[in-house]
Amino acid sequence: MNLIEILEENLIKVPLVSNSKSDVLVELVNVLAIGKNLSVHEKDSVLEAVVNREALGSTGIGKGICIPHAQSESIENINVVVGVSRVPIDFDSPDNLKSRLFFLVVASSGAASAHVEVLAAIARACSSGVFRRMLEQCKSNKEVVQLFSE
Repeated sequence: MNLIEILEENLIKVPLVSNSKSDVLVELVNVLAIGKNLSVHEKDSVLEAVVNREALGSTGIGKGICIPHAQSESIENINVVVGVSRVPIDFDSPDNLKSRLFFLVVASSGAASAHVEVLAAIARACSSGVFRRMLEQCKSNKEVVQLFSE
């Protein structure tokens, strides 16, 4: 799966304004809620699922990347919210590096295989140090989409 196939410009936040792990999760879910027109109940349900998943273990994968993810009945299909922070945020990553790149992945429970494919596609895309630096330097949602298109 190629991320550009599911990436939506209105589900990108550059820059994130949060400066803590819990606030980043709320901010990313808020972007999803606005972009997908979720009700307050649906938004709260998604946030609860994301926070519960994070409580099982950090979704920081290292090299400044975090992929918080969850499944929720409040969501149809699979959605990815991209957030780029100007300030590195401690996300309890295994390499102890703070993170600036965030990919919230939320899928319906029926999209479990797509969920795994998207997680793998994000990890592949971000394996390049050059790509990560270019993503960190994006100044707009449009630049993020363009970078993933190349």
